[in-house]
Amino acid sequence: MLCENCKERPATVVFKQETMNGATERHLCDKCAFYSQTFSFSPDQEPLSIQQFLAHWLGGTELLSGQKPNEVVAGPECPNCSLTFHRFLDVGKFGCATCYDTFREQLPRVFAKLHNGNTSHSGKIPVSLNERFALKKKLDDIRVKMREAVDNERFEEAAVLRDEANQVKQQLADGGDD
Repeated sequence: MLCENCKERPATVVFKQETMNGATERHLCDKCAFYSQTFSFSPDQEPLSIQQFLAHWLGGTELLSGQKPNEVVAGPECPNCSLTFHRFLDVGKFGCATCYDTFREQLPRVFAKLHNGNTSHSGKIPVSLNERFALKKKLDDIRVKMREAVDNERFEEAAVLRDEANQVKQQLADGGDD
């Protein structure tokens, strides 16, 4: 198959892109792919490392605000380890703890792309288990109150708490549904 752009050399690179209108696929030769600037690579260089691929996939060049193609942006540089944000995108790792403060403004966009748009931690319990966990905690609290009521000889209150504990047990047996 010939390159769709120059129609001279054999196509060795395939660009696939998902859009709202469906998937598009372009077959290009090394030279045309290099000049298309979709990915910055040289036909003579080694294959992309996973860090380089992820940096491009995450829109590394978009994250450097206002950067034009082929323009090198100095951007912020860590005062401790001299790591630049562009280098961080290529490597995929920070050089030191100071990098977090240095690149604080750029990180939410990177994290949002990595974590489905979420930029804040919402807990250590998966949503599906959260309701069962809450019911078990409620049952434990009811049992503690029930023991205190029995110890203090408040038997009517203990009976009400026992009934409430039985309802919570039934909810747990039903899978946490009301």
